[in-house]
Amino acid sequence: MTTLDPAARPSPARDWGRLGTAKPYGLPLKAWALNALLIAVPGLPVLFTLLAAFRPSASFDHIARVLLGEMALTSLALLVLATLGATILGVIAAWFVTAYQFWGRTALSWALALPLAMPAYVAAYAWGDLTGARGFWIAALVYVTTLYPYVYLAARSAFEAQSVCALEAARLLGAGAWKRFFTIALPLARPAIAAGAALTGLEIAADYGAADHLGVSTLTIGVFRAWFSMGDLAAAARIACLLLVGVLFLVWLERKSRAGLVSGGSTRWRTPQRAHVSGFHQALITGFCFVILTLGLVIPVLHLANLAIASGLPERALSKPLAATALLCALGASATLVLAGLSAFIGQRSAQASAFVRAVSLAGYATPGAVTALGILAALALSGSHVVAALSGPLAIVALCYAYAARFTAAGLEPLSAGLEKSTRSMRESAQTLGASRIKRFLTLEAPLAAPSAFAAALIVAVEIAKELPATTILRPFGLDTLAVRAHAYAADERLGAAAWPALAIVLVALIPTLLFSHGLSKSRAGQS
Repeated sequence: MTTLDPAARPSPARDWGRLGTAKPYGLPLKAWALNALLIAVPGLPVLFTLLAAFRPSASFDHIARVLLGEMALTSLALLVLATLGATILGVIAAWFVTAYQFWGRTALSWALALPLAMPAYVAAYAWGDLTGARGFWIAALVYVTTLYPYVYLAARSAFEAQSVCALEAARLLGAGAWKRFFTIALPLARPAIAAGAALTGLEIAADYGAADHLGVSTLTIGVFRAWFSMGDLAAAARIACLLLVGVLFLVWLERKSRAGLVSGGSTRWRTPQRAHVSGFHQALITGFCFVILTLGLVIPVLHLANLAIASGLPERALSKPLAATALLCALGASATLVLAGLSAFIGQRSAQASAFVRAVSLAGYATPGAVTALGILAALALSGSHVVAALSGPLAIVALCYAYAARFTAAGLEPLSAGLEKSTRSMRESAQTLGASRIKRFLTLEAPLAAPSAFAAALIVAVEIAKELPATTILRPFGLDTLAVRAHAYAADERLGAAAWPALAIVLVALIPTLLFSHGLSKSRAGQS
């Protein structure tokens, strides 16, 4: 029997290195340095926000005495009510699509996710003009109808991945569909539902555009007022810290609610047998699904299109906002993908490393855009107030790219991780046996396999950047208006006809990847998309 020389045998330790000593692909960076970088990108803005909160403030006493209590209570009430409403709609819609056969089920199964393409502030423009209403309740309606897809997608995936055996056993024992739902399906899906509800809450806490347009005084609005109206960075930082405490509590609550729970996934998966119901009940189910889709997407789009056509093209062309959006999307997505690529590379080393990079990236996503942007301003303020006042040109672009990378690395990490996993350990060992260097293995093996996933990650991040309003508004250089900034400026001036054009452009840009993702997910087994 021929034995291989141990020196010639491919070694995972030599291929990937040990934490703290590796030089990935020849780069002069150690693993601990990469870990420090991953922590620093989302962590430094939070740190500098905390430091800025301890600076003297000329206006915070007035804000705390007159406005802060109202802003905190309004934020809490809106968060609880809208998250609860979105969770109820999302879970019911997911159960209908999974458990019943009804008219239009196939189309609605993927169409129900499309309101993800509708930013809450764009829906607020439409609903505010359509109803003439302003305030708490219309804001809650906007959040519920545009954010329920987070819960819907999570719950649907959980329901479809559950063991059919348990559900069928309950059915044979005489349990009806709703009893099976409450006693088996819902408890097993609680971890996924909790995650979807937490995402919904994070989006509500971080929102600026919808609350501002509808006149709802939230903590995020307080951050903007303290900075833009009063020019008080310390006061804005203190309000941002309160907002951050609320976000951290929400994340802790989500983790606590999932502690000790297990999902109901099954490796012996097969298509669930959907219940056939009468024509009347089919009409009710189809009507319910169609109504929430109409409220979240169809009505806002049709009303904005009507406003746009009635007003004609805006006086100021959209070419500059389109170019600015494309520029920031390209630069921001590139910076984000570099960070996500490093995170995915480190995550391949071990399960502990994978959990670490995901936790860090999710911490960045959980931090509201206003807090991230304010932390960057606070860091620049250490160099002198003139730096903040002169935030323009390349410096502002760099600051924006930093903010985007800190916030949206999580959006690009999952696709990149999936792409890198296509190059198996045996492939890398075979290439090493044939004498390929680390750089050559990356260029000829891993990069081609991960290219489609990298493109998907870039598309997802670019859409998030195009929709981002708070961070872009705070950090953008003077005169550089993205589609989101221009739409909000028009809406603030009550020029909704002009605002409809850039708003519809944002929805169209976001609708394409959302449609592809949702349609692809509906055609695949849960958990494989």
